[in-house]
Amino acid sequence: MNWRFITAIAVVVAAVAFLMVTAVNSSAKAVVTVTELLETGSRRENIRLGARVTAEPIRSSGGSENPQVRFQVKDIAKGEASLSPKTLIVVYQGLQPDTLKAERDVILEGHFDGQEFQAKNLMTQCPSKYKPPTLGEAQPEATP
Repeated sequence: MNWRFITAIAVVVAAVAFLMVTAVNSSAKAVVTVTELLETGSRRENIRLGARVTAEPIRSSGGSENPQVRFQVKDIAKGEASLSPKTLIVVYQGLQPDTLKAERDVILEGHFDGQEFQAKNLMTQCPSKYKPPTLGEAQPEATP
């Protein structure tokens, strides 16, 4: 086989692999918790925060020109109760989604200024009645 042909294929494969790795690294972000974010205490850019909305009131302001939503979040409880009572104020620039309610899990993307989390994107948990089956439990049959 011609060595030039093999070298050309190797260069193309290496270039495609490099592009795939850089695309994954630029779009993949680890989800941090409220506790992890507050423990650093410093400003951080481009963060994905996983949390639960607290029972505190959700406040909307700014009208239709510059809508803003302020609410508090806490860590998502694992087991009976949350291990950390720490809360964080979130400021979201945009209209309040209908699905944003107390005790709803959210994923927020934005930056932390040391005091408040400034959210650019807000995704809420899908409000469905689906519950995954537990180990050893028969899965219910779907109804047409």
